[in-house]
Amino acid sequence: MQLKAGRNFYSIPQADSNHIIINETLSKLMGAQGKPGGIMESNGHRYQVIGIVNDFVYNDVYSQSEPVMFFCDPANTHVITIRYKQHASVTAAIDQTEAILKAQDPVNPFDFKFVDQDFNHLFKTEMLTGKLAGIFSALAILISCIGLFGLATYTAEQRTKEIGIRKVLGAGMAGIITLFSKDFLRLVLISCFIAFPIAWWATNNWLQNFAYRIAISWWVFIGAGMAALLIALLTISFQAVRSALGNPVKALRSE
Repeated sequence: MQLKAGRNFYSIPQADSNHIIINETLSKLMGAQGKPGGIMESNGHRYQVIGIVNDFVYNDVYSQSEPVMFFCDPANTHVITIRYKQHASVTAAIDQTEAILKAQDPVNPFDFKFVDQDFNHLFKTEMLTGKLAGIFSALAILISCIGLFGLATYTAEQRTKEIGIRKVLGAGMAGIITLFSKDFLRLVLISCFIAFPIAWWATNNWLQNFAYRIAISWWVFIGAGMAALLIALLTISFQAVRSALGNPVKALRSE
């Protein structure tokens, strides 16, 4: 949570017994009182707003943040949220925390969980979808590469005489590889121009389900296109180099 305006609670709870911190959504609903110094009445009590925090994701990741207010009332605290130092040993820190809490409250058992696990639980459907998409994408790429390799082999067999004649007439390895590869790479480029608008449309529609979402950058599609071209080039390069290194005499004799 990021403080947008005002201040946080003091370390002395009694100083903030009648103070609250609200989020942006509640601040907008309160109108003129939705700012530091504003007054809110709740259950017969008057509270003064001392701070406003930016809206944040909680409970529901598919909708806008709901109004939230925070009270400074340690006597009614049932859950403590602790943030350890970045490079601290988590195991040692948990053991020390358990020892302190048991000394203060030996009756109740010490139970803990990590906030990131709770947060990931909100996105479990999306995480599962991402894993499945990765698996099926890998299978699709593998199947496509096998098909492309077979097509390259077939094309090399069909153009054996042509490649042999070109080599006899002085064509170099680079020219043969370019001749062999350009038709395949042209098809990959055409498929990219067809797939990219569909991918952008589908992804953009999916992102609309979330209240907080990223924008789809153009460089994602450029990177995907370059990766597709590279995979295709690596797949057909074996046959291209093999054809370029072949003996033109044998190629012409076989015809």
